[in-house]
Amino acid sequence: MLWRKDVAQRRIDKLLREAPAVDVRNFRDDYLPHYKLRAAMLQAESKAVAPPLYNLPKGSAVLVQTIQIYICITNYDDFRLESGSETASSHDRALRFLHLYYSACDRSTEGTDAQRVDFHGSRMHAVVIDENGGSNPEEAIAEALSFVLRFQKVAEQANRQLARNEFDARIRVGIDVGPCVAINNGTGNEQEPLFLGSAANHAAKLAAGTEPGVFVSDAVRARLSLVQLGALEHKKPLSDLDISRVLTRQQERDLSLRAQPRSGPSTDNIVEKWREEIANRDVPDPVIARFAFHYKAPPLKNIDYGELSPSNSIRMPLASVFADLSGYTAYIDNAIAQDSIALAVKALYVIRAEFQNVIEQDFGGRKVRFIGDCIHALLAEGSSTTTDDKLSVQRSLECAGALRSSFELCQTSLPGLSSLGLAIGLEFGATPISRIGIRGLRSVRVASSVATTRSEKMQRECGHNDTRVGPAMSLLIPASVRDLFDGDGSTSDLTYDDIATAMGSFGVQISAPSYIPSPSRNTGNVSRAHSDIL
Repeated sequence: MLWRKDVAQRRIDKLLREAPAVDVRNFRDDYLPHYKLRAAMLQAESKAVAPPLYNLPKGSAVLVQTIQIYICITNYDDFRLESGSETASSHDRALRFLHLYYSACDRSTEGTDAQRVDFHGSRMHAVVIDENGGSNPEEAIAEALSFVLRFQKVAEQANRQLARNEFDARIRVGIDVGPCVAINNGTGNEQEPLFLGSAANHAAKLAAGTEPGVFVSDAVRARLSLVQLGALEHKKPLSDLDISRVLTRQQERDLSLRAQPRSGPSTDNIVEKWREEIANRDVPDPVIARFAFHYKAPPLKNIDYGELSPSNSIRMPLASVFADLSGYTAYIDNAIAQDSIALAVKALYVIRAEFQNVIEQDFGGRKVRFIGDCIHALLAEGSSTTTDDKLSVQRSLECAGALRSSFELCQTSLPGLSSLGLAIGLEFGATPISRIGIRGLRSVRVASSVATTRSEKMQRECGHNDTRVGPAMSLLIPASVRDLFDGDGSTSDLTYDDIATAMGSFGVQISAPSYIPSPSRNTGNVSRAHSDIL
């Protein structure tokens, strides 16, 4: 048996005992003075200074007023597909495409008040911190708009001058303003700064769509004295004139307060420096196909992201899983209003840690990242040379049931979680795994394919407690389990016992995964012989 209730309960109890006492601070009054003092000391010693809120200890939570920015590339599939299909060459092109825009985003933040939070596929998350504490956010909103224009210009110049117009992107931006809780759940090569709250959630929704442009919430419009548009489906992009007016007003304020307005290096200087780094071979040339793929024998749990690079990337058929806490945004907003942030952060710490335990300890999968209250993970079963498609799908369904069963144990062990649900989306397909963007700790782990996009889409289309599979996985579901799902590939309240019972009633054995050694099994390691899987 892969998941056991008694084992999961002991893990959760241990997490509850060992969860750090959460220290909640206000950014402007409590956190910022200490950060500035520490930054000054590091600068005096010629040491690097991390951006504010980037490497918070796990026991820290900071309530901060923010401008949340999501940038989405709407034509990403044009680069990920080749004649309607995914191939090794199309995945190489897609990753080079993302690499260019990830690098453009990080280079655009240097010397500005914007900072990158994370990248997820074709979506980039950045934030501008409102150091005024929300009393006068117009300055921070103007900084956010200035960053967006700067990024667009750097990206356009980089595509034209460095990539020979190979990677023309259509960009849609979502922006919202409001309080969020900043935490960090990562270490080393897996830093995970997170901003929890409705402003981040709403900005992401504003960025979801096909029409390019800069879309802002009514809260932002109100601060800029612009007409409010109501429901999300009625949103229209800001006009160039509106953006120009906002930035002109801010420049006038800057000139009245400072000898020099705030600004980083010019976009021309950014791209010219980038060109020099390419010429010196300090960074890769974006037009040269360079991703070398190999097959990774299961278990995926021992993937070391720090060892991955374009020349050492994985590509293989696998199951992609997205599990999202439904109702969590309202839960964290209520925690902010009720001054119970510490309890909400502790609950999230326990839930996410147990989700990672289920995926990696019970099923040998690998977490890609936490995206707010959502976890993205990859699973596969097979030999040292080949993925077993059907067994991988079976195992991922068992894992989905186990995630829900562990979540139900968390709900009984922690107070105040009864309103939350768990929405799970799954899909199967060939997926590349690598690290891209600026080198070093700022490079980004990425697993991006049709399967990962569809699994996230399936999760978003779920009801409060649904599990939903994509079309490719639907064809591989064991017959004994198929009756649990409707014609759209959805089912509600699917637990591990449901999966085990369905398989057991049809005589299907839930066998030990391939990564548990036995005297007759040779588990193998990594084979690089397969440079073109599927």
